[in-house]
Amino acid sequence: MRKFFNYIIVVCVLSHSANAQEGNEPFDVLILNGRIIDGTGNPWIYSDVGIIGDRIAAVGRLTDQSAVRVIDAQGMVVTPGFIDVHTHSDNTLADSEASANLQYLLQGVTTVRPGADGLTNHDPSETKRQWEGHGIGTNAALTVGYNVLRRDVMQGDVHRSLTKNELQEMQAQVRTAMEKGAWGVSAGMEEDGAVADGVDIYATPEEIIEVVRPVAEFGGFFMAHMRNEADSVLASVEEMIQVSEATSVPVNVTHIKVTGDSNWGLMPTVISLIENARNRGVQITADQYPWLQGMPIDFITALVDVPPQMEKLYTLTQESLRLNDPANAKISDPAHRKRYTAALQQALSDETQRNQLRNWTYKLKQDEMSPVARWGWGDFRIMVAVKNAQLVGKGLAELAEEQGSDGFDVLADLILDEPDILFASASQSPQDMRHALIQEWVMISSDGTSQPLFDPDAEPVRDHPRSFASNAVVLRRFVREEKLITLVDAIRKMTSLPAQFLGMKDRGILRQGFAADLVIFDPDKVRDEATYSDAYRHATGISFVIVNGQPSVEDGEFNGNRAGKVLLKAHR
Repeated sequence: MRKFFNYIIVVCVLSHSANAQEGNEPFDVLILNGRIIDGTGNPWIYSDVGIIGDRIAAVGRLTDQSAVRVIDAQGMVVTPGFIDVHTHSDNTLADSEASANLQYLLQGVTTVRPGADGLTNHDPSETKRQWEGHGIGTNAALTVGYNVLRRDVMQGDVHRSLTKNELQEMQAQVRTAMEKGAWGVSAGMEEDGAVADGVDIYATPEEIIEVVRPVAEFGGFFMAHMRNEADSVLASVEEMIQVSEATSVPVNVTHIKVTGDSNWGLMPTVISLIENARNRGVQITADQYPWLQGMPIDFITALVDVPPQMEKLYTLTQESLRLNDPANAKISDPAHRKRYTAALQQALSDETQRNQLRNWTYKLKQDEMSPVARWGWGDFRIMVAVKNAQLVGKGLAELAEEQGSDGFDVLADLILDEPDILFASASQSPQDMRHALIQEWVMISSDGTSQPLFDPDAEPVRDHPRSFASNAVVLRRFVREEKLITLVDAIRKMTSLPAQFLGMKDRGILRQGFAADLVIFDPDKVRDEATYSDAYRHATGISFVIVNGQPSVEDGEFNGNRAGKVLLKAHR
């Protein structure tokens, strides 16, 4: 009954809006004959959309109206622009070579929320001046970066608790950023310190609550990478709930997942914790990238932890860490990669040295613990292999069980046979991932970043495909092929749901008076093209993308228009 009631209201608004064009002024853009999916979750309807300037001026029957530009959307859907609440686009939006944010635009994303995991901090007004000065392809909503702010206030000495004065300074800086237009606070709370300069275990729940409290004064939010997504995932969810209950601030769980095969099956319990909290009035939501694996993406050689006592190999390892670009798993010096791989293979071929490497990889160390010691073999899955192509998609724990071998010996033998195999971490079970995706309060995100415009004929890049394909894979796989969610609900998860969480009052819904961020596409043709072995391939099938009233993608091609804005939150 509720959905029917909403539908009737929208129909009334649409009928009235057709007469909203004052003075018979021509539209700048007129979209005709499309199926409107307005982002609210209501069923689609046939209607037209008229745009004047950067606003939707009318929605309704507009075939008799004039316009500077007419787009015939026959056979296509027209939706609000997609909003990605979890990206690492800060540095790339600051770079004029990458600021078009093209891999997002070509998926229909018109607004991103950079600053994920609290790793960047902005002066909102200054960032707006800089980014809009060279032009950005999508809108951007800025947040206060907890991790960077904490590091700066503590002058780098983050491995302790805040003093009273430092806490007051953090609160003051949060208020200042919110006054300048920040939308909320972002944090990375990983307890193992994996997030650089992180909040990690030295930021107690009590500290986080006190730092976040001022956000409530501005109607902002708190979004965080939980402390643990594996064996302590339930306690980590409880902590997020505690922050919201104590501060009355909406909280969002970044890329909700349960990792490590020993923890698979816990997602229904995670969902129940959040549902119970929501039922008692706690404002908690989550976003999710629609992939079983997260980052890092790297060569399997990176899983071997080399002790300092093996001086020659250790020196080569440290040089590899310096040369390796973890964002896209490329070694900038192929000659060094070759030397390092040869030395590692030689060591693994010697039984004594292999055991040294095995023991150090498994050793539980206070600092710089190896990924294997921290997460176990169940966290890692082979994503790219050439010689051993039959292993793609298999987990290292799975291979160890099949072979009746220790996981390190499986890894060592693979390195001897094909050292350039690419693995991914943060493995989830398909059942857990899909169970999270269908929850009504889970948004679609990417956890990705933007890249400079590049030659489509360039050599394939091995990387995670999420930056180029997260929205597209939902529309292709989970809507069209698996029918796990409906198209209408997928659009809601990409539009009004993230807009509501962020606190945006004029985006995320296709409605008269709202910002003219729109996407036009044939749902049967959208396709993700990026893979782990060829990750920088743009999605296809999105016909038109309009950002702030200006077409940026026309007939599936970028027209060079960078009409995005740095969006500042208005004071209440």
